Amino acid sequence: MQETNASVRVQKLDEAKDIIVELEEQKGMELGGPRGALFRAGGTVDSGQAYVGHMEKAMGQTAGLAIEGGYDYVASEAAQIIRDLQASQANDD
Repeated sequence: MQETNASVRVQKLDEAKDIIVELEEQKGMELGGPRGALFRAGGTVDSGQAYVGHMEKAMGQTAGLAIEGGYDYVASEAAQIIRDLQASQANDD
């Protein structure tokens, strides 16, 4: 079961990275804050609570920056990652 959770978390990391890259391309700049939080999430894939916290921070920052820039669809994608993580965590509890 732990291996399945880790593989799902890695998949979510990839999705989050794609969302950040998409926003970076739209804004024409690198987003250090979300990238840093995503990097920390990658280092905590085996630790559910820490992983979720870092992912929520990365996607929350991404959503905020997306809304500021008028990229609502990117904000929606980031928010969906957070919802998925929270639902997954609730199922684990």
